[in-house]
Amino acid sequence: MGTQSPPERTESSEETDPLAETEQRLLPSPARGLILALALTAAAVALALAVFGDGAGGPGQAAAPAGAEQVTVAEFALRLFVAVGMISGLSSLGGMLARRLGQPTVVGQMVAGLLLGPSALGALAPGTMELIAPAWIAPNLNLIAQAALAIFMFTVGREFDPQVLGRQRSVIGAASVAMMAVPFALGAVAAIPFVATMAGPSGGTTAYMLFIGTALSVTAFPVLARIVQESGLSGTRLGSLAMVCAGVADVMAWCALAVVLAVTQARSPAGVLTAVALTCGLVLVLLLVVRPALRALAARYAGTGLPTPAGLALVLGLIFALAAATDAIGVHAIFGAFLAGIVLPRDTAVLGTVPERLGTLNQAMLLPVFFASIGLQTDIRLALGHPSVLVGGAVLLVVAILGKLGTAYVVALAGGMPGRPALGLGVLMNARGVTEIVVLSTGLSAGVISGGAFAMLVVMALVTTVMAVPALRVLKLFNPAGPAYGLAAHHAVTTDGKDRLS
Repeated sequence: MGTQSPPERTESSEETDPLAETEQRLLPSPARGLILALALTAAAVALALAVFGDGAGGPGQAAAPAGAEQVTVAEFALRLFVAVGMISGLSSLGGMLARRLGQPTVVGQMVAGLLLGPSALGALAPGTMELIAPAWIAPNLNLIAQAALAIFMFTVGREFDPQVLGRQRSVIGAASVAMMAVPFALGAVAAIPFVATMAGPSGGTTAYMLFIGTALSVTAFPVLARIVQESGLSGTRLGSLAMVCAGVADVMAWCALAVVLAVTQARSPAGVLTAVALTCGLVLVLLLVVRPALRALAARYAGTGLPTPAGLALVLGLIFALAAATDAIGVHAIFGAFLAGIVLPRDTAVLGTVPERLGTLNQAMLLPVFFASIGLQTDIRLALGHPSVLVGGAVLLVVAILGKLGTAYVVALAGGMPGRPALGLGVLMNARGVTEIVVLSTGLSAGVISGGAFAMLVVMALVTTVMAVPALRVLKLFNPAGPAYGLAAHHAVTTDGKDRLS
């Protein structure tokens, strides 16, 4: 990027950690940012305690579909292969169209999944979906979707690196907590008037309010990473801060969802405490025992690469074993898959590129099936027939945007960021994307929210994701060629391992 170097770099700084240099001044005024973040978090906690003080939960019921027709193995395999292929093809087409429109690929994939459901194709041409995916293979598609979801959660866990908090660990941690706590509390409060029409049959009022708060506080780390990269914000203070805060918020969101599911599935307060205690115990064992052991084994056998089938078996075994463990505890299986991504050491030479190749295959072939399964569950007509659900969806959309975007903006301002980049941080943190879809599908399957509420919240996830890139353009923070518009360039590490100014 030229021969000129920033003034603060010296001969001795060449040997320092470039990541630490990048994050040294993510917030130019960390003291003010810390104070405001802690104050906002305290206010959000007080509001949440006041709201949940009188909350109540209750048991519910679950339903199961009927059986399927008898078909030959060859016919079943062929139709399943055709269904997965067509769904993946339509998803890829949607992703390509999204890229042409300046949106992340995942937006097009989500829209393609929704078009396959009863809201679009099911209403316009009911027989078409039967040709693509007959009803008798739907349970098997659902199994593929759940496996794809587990692998996706594994990749999300692998993308989070606690070391990126850098030198401002306490400040950025407090800012991330505030960016989640405020929309969580506001969402829980805003959900109260719509309990009758938006709560599901299984969770009760407390679980419903906790879930809505969690859903509104989510930031989609994978989608945000793609937006940061494609907008030329990689290596800037804004891009670095957004990535760090989103990573921390993602971890907290999955932990909050685990608590919600424990409340939903437990039949008594003692059951909730037991599920939470077992989950915390599992997390501690994984982080304090299993992860160091895996790291030591990876270092010991660093010069020996496992055959690809053996590495694939080990990775999938870890994913599904932890998924089964958390499911048995009373927390959803996706939390175990997420923990598998955190526990497995990053850049292990023993496994080679197996985790990355698994993630690529999952994104190309299996994850679209998950989006299609979401589309099959999303029926906008359920909301159109209930004005209160429409109003509730509109209210939650406004609260979601104001809570996440507004909190990030004021925290960044207090931390010393200029107004435009601070607002850009709020825009980035407001993108919910596929992470929100995962959370919503989990809530629907657990019976915490109704079908109409699910449809409106899916729309909320799409709107908050789609608005990110246009908003960055309006703020003049979108420049695919690299940092522009006066944003501070930071020392960053490129994919080839060389230090550059980006």
